[in-house]
Amino acid sequence: MNRTSMAWLLVVPCVVALGCQNNPAPPNHDTKPGTDGAAAPGSAKPEASAAAPAPKGAFPNGIGRADADITKVINPKNEAPYEGPKATVRGTVRIKGDAPPGTSFTFPAGKCGEAAATYGKLFRVGLEGAAADVLVAVTGYKGFVPAREEAAKVTIHGCAFSRRTVAMTFGQRLEVANIDKIESYMPYLDGAPKKAVLVAVPGGAPVKLYAFEPGHYMIRDELPNPFLTADVYVLAYATHAVTGLDGQYEITGVPAGGEVRVSAFLPSIDKVVEQRITLKEGDNTVDLTLEFDEKKDTPEARKKAAAEKKAEAEKKAEAEKER
Repeated sequence: MNRTSMAWLLVVPCVVALGCQNNPAPPNHDTKPGTDGAAAPGSAKPEASAAAPAPKGAFPNGIGRADADITKVINPKNEAPYEGPKATVRGTVRIKGDAPPGTSFTFPAGKCGEAAATYGKLFRVGLEGAAADVLVAVTGYKGFVPAREEAAKVTIHGCAFSRRTVAMTFGQRLEVANIDKIESYMPYLDGAPKKAVLVAVPGGAPVKLYAFEPGHYMIRDELPNPFLTADVYVLAYATHAVTGLDGQYEITGVPAGGEVRVSAFLPSIDKVVEQRITLKEGDNTVDLTLEFDEKKDTPEARKKAAAEKKAEAEKKAEAEKER
């Protein structure tokens, strides 16, 4: 599957009212109308909404937007948080096929010890084909499951983010902490309003970044570290996780008793694998396997295939006109 076919993963049950963005983060960093470009993140006045108020305390709001606006996306039926029988979904995601090719990045000597290991290959693989940085989501259940915290958190060390994929629920903010001893960074969220230049100093308070719509963003660094990136997916539900180098994930608090879809998406190769399962209360194990074909699945190969498909469609359209 390609990113277009997994659009449901990004926005379910998102409504059109907030204009969800499902495409890769655009380079435009202009602030939204009515906000001050120099203001601190989250200081913009929340937009008015005609939606019914959310149940008090039903979900954490870490972005300062009106609760009603967040509710329209993550809880359109305005339900109280689910309190029935619950399931945990856990497992391991592996990848088989060709080995990941190297990237074109060069890394500063000495100070960027983690960068080559994190960004030197198209994707990260652990022992026995364990796939890192895979976004795993459970969807299709009945009931409202809120996020547990106001913020999703990542760290920077050795010129590398702690993971290359970040998943968060709409309404959460992103906190980026620098655990280096010397180097500073200037992380920002590409695709979100860029309101201030923020510095993540060694051992200092986390930089807080805000996404005011669900969709796909990128964390980048203002400093000359072009490799220092991570895909950020702001989802309309809280039942998601991202795998580490062991390929393992765990998603708790899922309503039990019905059929759900468990999906695994690796952004760097733009591929999804999924499995349907009827959840029982308690533990449920779902292992998933992605496949990588270097001839088809690298960014260059996908770009070439898309260009060829476009050219073929244009040729066909031109032939139809001549008939």
